Amino acid sequence: MTLAGRQPAPCPLCSAPGPTAFVRKGRFTVLACSACGLRYLDPQPAPDELETLYGEAYFARSRPGEPGYDRYLEEIDNIRRTFDDRLRFLPSQAAGSCLLDVGAAIGLFVERARRAGWNAEGVEPSQWAARYAHEVLGQPVRPTTLEAAQIAPQSVDVVTLWEVIEHLPDPRATLAAIRRVLRPGGLLVLSTPDAGSLVARALGKRWPGWGKIPEHLFFFDRRTLGTLLTEQGFVVKTMRYVSLVVSRGYLLDRVCGIAGIRPHARLSRAWLDRPVKVNPFYDLLIAARAPR
Repeated sequence: MTLAGRQPAPCPLCSAPGPTAFVRKGRFTVLACSACGLRYLDPQPAPDELETLYGEAYFARSRPGEPGYDRYLEEIDNIRRTFDDRLRFLPSQAAGSCLLDVGAAIGLFVERARRAGWNAEGVEPSQWAARYAHEVLGQPVRPTTLEAAQIAPQSVDVVTLWEVIEHLPDPRATLAAIRRVLRPGGLLVLSTPDAGSLVARALGKRWPGWGKIPEHLFFFDRRTLGTLLTEQGFVVKTMRYVSLVVSRGYLLDRVCGIAGIRPHARLSRAWLDRPVKVNPFYDLLIAARAPR
């Protein structure tokens, strides 16, 4: 098989050749590895394309199934509620412990973790998002990647990546960097859309995750992500789906977008703005320990 007259990239996880095309969008194709099952984007966007993608507009888009965070700034209080809920998956003894949020965006999880007693900071490659975190929210988010941040080895107790690993050009290299900064036995907690979930399989190509091209470079499931973590020396402790807090309007837009219908125009703004906690079996949370 060739794509636009060239051979497709071999699997980044197991190096097997001969993947099959699964989803196409413009010049991009999601390939499926026939050996390990990983699905990944080919070709991957160039570094300058990614830098352009993650500007202010990325956090202001509102159409389901397209690149960008849907209503990110509009939903800021609900994102805070979601992150407050995620804190329960971290160790209860926060005082004095160091937490690093990788891909921290505008610093909302850093903010919530610091309120809970963690000595938390973040790294975020989007210059706009990191500046917003610092100038608007007053949060310590460095405008850089983890690999370039020069964080001291074995200095961090917990690393979090909330819906980040699927964006990384080289997840293996980032996990290796996380191992370097974590203390022995330190905790890694991440979440990512589960491309192998029952919901994803039932919806097929209508699953919202397939609309996240070209921002999502990898589409993991339980097996492929577990394989990658184990390969990097982590011991997986927990895999489970996690809830989100969103407005009723946000939820209605997403459901109607999948169903191909228009939301009811007569619903009141007060009703639409009310928060609701839902578990759409979309985001898979994984907790894993670094070797001691």
